[in-house]
Amino acid sequence: MLLVLLVMVLAAGVALATGGRFGRLSSNSLTGLHWLAAAAIGQLLGSLLGGNAYPVGLIGSAVCIAVFLRLNLRHPGVGLLAVGFFANALVVALNGAMPVSLAALQRAGIGDVTITDPRHELTHAATILPWLGDVVPVALPHAGQAVSPGDVLIAAGAGLLLYTGMGASGRVPTTTAPTWTDLEPCAGTPALLHLSPQATRQLTTRSGDRAGRHSRPPEVNGDERQVSEPEAAADDPA
Repeated sequence: MLLVLLVMVLAAGVALATGGRFGRLSSNSLTGLHWLAAAAIGQLLGSLLGGNAYPVGLIGSAVCIAVFLRLNLRHPGVGLLAVGFFANALVVALNGAMPVSLAALQRAGIGDVTITDPRHELTHAATILPWLGDVVPVALPHAGQAVSPGDVLIAAGAGLLLYTGMGASGRVPTTTAPTWTDLEPCAGTPALLHLSPQATRQLTTRSGDRAGRHSRPPEVNGDERQVSEPEAAADDPA
């Protein structure tokens, strides 16, 4: 199940990049995990005993997995897992082993191959539903293989389940863009720009007017000193 592992690694990386965390997996609400344990034991016993015990163990494992999936269908990705496991179990039950396409192996970079694993067999004329067998080439460096459509669905479902379980938001966190208010001139702006005194007063006045719109206007006393035009002109060296 190298494909499943690769997809889950990719899903975890994308989840971490979009705000997901592994710690959130502890709060998942998956139920019936003992059915998964029973499914694993059934597949292990079938593989060790071989012969007719393998398809029997695989079918029993598929039943346990079906019960687990039924209990958790509300979780994203579980539906894909259910369809994938059902497709694999069906083709194995009908043929006694997983059919493997020789053409798919060749496209995956695997030349002459001899299948000695009792869980697999080369596709032949009498194979039932050969398109559900290992017909999808996966050309990986030094690890080429052929997988079934069911395996592809299982990998996609497992990746989606992991991605959502980590609580990813689907968006890459970015720095908030500054608002126009944040870009308003500050007290040091005139000095940095080397403005003339007249331009400095105009800039300060406009900034004060903008700030005054959001504050309570001050009360003006009758005896407040007024600046005359001659005095203002005297301050201007120009």
